[in-house]
Amino acid sequence: MSKMRKKDQNSNKKQDTIKDQNPSRETDTKKVQRYTSLYMSLGMCFGLSMGLIYGQLLSPDNISLGMCMGISVGMCIGLAIGSAKDKRLSAHMMQVSRIEEIEESADLVIYAVDENGTEKEYRVNEKAMKEQKFAPGSRVAEETDGTLVSLEEE
Repeated sequence: MSKMRKKDQNSNKKQDTIKDQNPSRETDTKKVQRYTSLYMSLGMCFGLSMGLIYGQLLSPDNISLGMCMGISVGMCIGLAIGSAKDKRLSAHMMQVSRIEEIEESADLVIYAVDENGTEKEYRVNEKAMKEQKFAPGSRVAEETDGTLVSLEEE
């Protein structure tokens, strides 16, 4: 029994030293969940309304039958859409290297480095800067329309 405890203690020490050697690895592999809960709640709202319509058509006396089905279907569809968007964001994750102000303008330029080491330049207005809370060293991703989104939790 004491041999097993020693093995467990040794394996725990090895895991601790691995974490100490590469602390940034934990934040890089952290799963992005920016849109999952948003789209799940939107799906529940639309699912409820579609379920009410379905329940009215199926059984005018028992509308709640459609409500139960509509909420669950809407939640599943919203979860699928939100997780797909989060997966795309986590695939295009970057890290902010520096932020510079533009003279005679309220805009800022954010320089982000992707996984290949390429530095990209994004122009962000001051309002978006305050809302997204960009900071040097924070994780960001590019949306499909080319805008920059902060992946840090608020």
